[in-house]
Amino acid sequence: MHGTPLRKLGRLAAYLLRHPLSVPFYVTRGPFGGRTPLQLQLPWFSLPSIEFLDRFVTPAMEVFEYGAGGSTLYFARRAGRVVSTENDPAWVERVERALASGGFGNAEVQYRPFDFHHAEGFEQSDYLHSIPQRLFDVIVIDSAEEDETMVRPACFRHAEARVRPGGIIVVDDAWRYPELRAVNHAKTWREFRGIGPCRPGVTSTDSYFY
Repeated sequence: MHGTPLRKLGRLAAYLLRHPLSVPFYVTRGPFGGRTPLQLQLPWFSLPSIEFLDRFVTPAMEVFEYGAGGSTLYFARRAGRVVSTENDPAWVERVERALASGGFGNAEVQYRPFDFHHAEGFEQSDYLHSIPQRLFDVIVIDSAEEDETMVRPACFRHAEARVRPGGIIVVDDAWRYPELRAVNHAKTWREFRGIGPCRPGVTSTDSYFY
């Protein structure tokens, strides 16, 4: 989240003091645990968001992700079907190997190249329009990006037409996108702020309820 290194450290210390049960997670699965989210089979979301998803996701649900990774394995273990879109071919191969190693046959990673360093034209990109023409119970907005004003907000707007009634859209690093909280078609939204897998500090992950 925004702030100087000292402010970020203070925010982390304050959070762990208020949530002492999160300390073991931070020690074993935080930035010094020696494993990646892909190895942990966990999303790079805030821990409170993951705990919410543990309760929300069921085997009857379908999930779509803008951005593949540990979250893909996490959802493949819990949902009936997962479709993820990724722009990096090497990362696609790593995620696919991890899925195969874990025996997850219910997840598909789509390769849709896009240069996020030059986001002009993203609205017309195959990446943005890669979401299938059907409804999903959970849609994740966690794509790579360089321009914080363009890519994930565009993915969010596009996703709103594909979320099933009763479903959710999950936006990671939500503190970067306050405009989404003001302009959306959700019935309500909820911020989940806290530490997360492999993260050095506190972040926020929002869920929008439809």
